[in-house]
Amino acid sequence: MADQASESRDEYILERDWRALARLHSRHFMFKIVRGYLLHPKVTLEPHAKIADIGTGSCIWPIDLLQELPFAFSVDAIDVSLEQCPTRSWLPNNINLIIHDAYQPSPEHMIGKYDLVHVQNFLCVWRAEKSKDLVRNLLALLKPGGFIQWSEQDPAANRVITAPGVSCSTQATEDILAVLNKPRQAISFEWVSQLGQTLGRHAALAAFDRFESVGKHQMLWDVQALAACEELASNLKRNAETDNEVEQAERLHTSTKRASIEMRSGVGIYSELVVAVAQKEPTLRSWG
Repeated sequence: MADQASESRDEYILERDWRALARLHSRHFMFKIVRGYLLHPKVTLEPHAKIADIGTGSCIWPIDLLQELPFAFSVDAIDVSLEQCPTRSWLPNNINLIIHDAYQPSPEHMIGKYDLVHVQNFLCVWRAEKSKDLVRNLLALLKPGGFIQWSEQDPAANRVITAPGVSCSTQATEDILAVLNKPRQAISFEWVSQLGQTLGRHAALAAFDRFESVGKHQMLWDVQALAACEELASNLKRNAETDNEVEQAERLHTSTKRASIEMRSGVGIYSELVVAVAQKEPTLRSWG
């Protein structure tokens, strides 16, 4: 476990400090506000349900779920790092913290255990070459009839917009959007738009919803973009191996500050949130 966690952590391109924790919390509530739900209406759970929260981050999703479900349930909050989770003594007894890399096969005692597997915010940890392993591992956690709910921001929809009647420079916002759309050469986001198809090939797709950022929620998305860019710049500078990488980090930091000024004038980054829900069938479909 320790070796897997360390390997995955080295590839993480954002941060795990208090600023990142604040971003994760605000992102959780932004997703909830934009979707209008924490659990998709298609997800049906019974008392004493067993839930896995994959990539739990700050553990905010299972903590918030305590306010949503009127019956007893238990959650295994799973991540390669638990640095951003509350200390265990502050968590209720029905939330259990587990260090595990979802790209690796799960321990036998977790297979077929869960009524719901919840996933979100895998954009910056997606590994295309291991994506089939990831989906297989996630579905293996479910009982027959169990649900997977997966939410992601879709960078393919990203574009710079301006509020009606606004005429000002958008250059800095364009600059940070280019970074957000391709933060590292090896990272690709095309998979998000295909998430419903991917789950539907191996389980019964129950829903694939898409939500827009524009309008009253626009500033929520824009603040997330600025915070992510600050983390990217900080991470890049700390791990820089060349003067060019240091300069890239400083340019991104400067562009982020300038973009924040543009955004206060009515510039924004349009984006979309997708949610896929699928139900595991008694017999898992072929992986061929």
